[in-house]
Amino acid sequence: MSQSNNPRFWASQWYTTKFATEPWPGGWYWHDEHYNWFGPYESEHAAGDALTEHETSERDALDASDHVPSQFELYYHPLSPYSQKVLIAAYEKGAHFTPKIVNLMSTDEREKYRKLYPMGKLPLIVLNHGPLIPESSTIIEYLDSLDGRRLISKDPDVARKTRFKDRFFDFYLTDSANVLFAEGAKPPSRQDTVKIEAAQYRIRAVYDFIEYELREQTWANGEEFSMADCAAAAGFFYAARIMPYDDHPNVAAYAHRLSDRPSVKRVREEAAPYMQAYLDRIKQSRETA
Repeated sequence: MSQSNNPRFWASQWYTTKFATEPWPGGWYWHDEHYNWFGPYESEHAAGDALTEHETSERDALDASDHVPSQFELYYHPLSPYSQKVLIAAYEKGAHFTPKIVNLMSTDEREKYRKLYPMGKLPLIVLNHGPLIPESSTIIEYLDSLDGRRLISKDPDVARKTRFKDRFFDFYLTDSANVLFAEGAKPPSRQDTVKIEAAQYRIRAVYDFIEYELREQTWANGEEFSMADCAAAAGFFYAARIMPYDDHPNVAAYAHRLSDRPSVKRVREEAAPYMQAYLDRIKQSRETA
């Protein structure tokens, strides 16, 4: 098996990393499922034999247990709406992953994470053979290539509408709710009224859009739960706390269906203690101000 078609092989003269202090010694290398590198070996054949031995031992260990191997590592935080969006999709797909919670408010954790992904944004998945996949919609596109129910239709027209609504909810519901939540945590004298009014306008426009779209359908893009619904559920986690939709019956019914969805319920239950801790900190800071 040649290096050109196996991403787990690298000849050292072709491989380097941003954080390497010096070139690796000459020879061939291979890495395991957790991206730990082994080598150098004198030849590609020797590296291949070592990799085959490793994979055989791993399969034997799995056959002797009920363990399901992790398909990737997911770096996220339970309160990050875009992390929630990906978690909902992962649970819908029944994906098996290794969770890696990252607190970007911690200087040490943030700097450590930036060594992995310099942009420092969540969520991120790291595949077992090394590549990084950032950005929530791109991650879900990858997840949809795995086994399980589809979140993006194979029909090009339906898929286009799903991708549009996914972006629509991200930009105008989630991002606007984030603005209102962040501004609401500030003392009134420091709040940006221009930002607040613009965000409120966008969320009302989203509610009007959903009210019209969901007149005769169950989910954002028809009768099948999709990537667009993952995005909407993440947006509602914050928007529902800030801007009521009592005068939008279709929105209220849709938000209720999302809340009852097992994947959404699981994500929100996991986020609940983090949200309570955050609210407690805000309350305490106001009392001591």
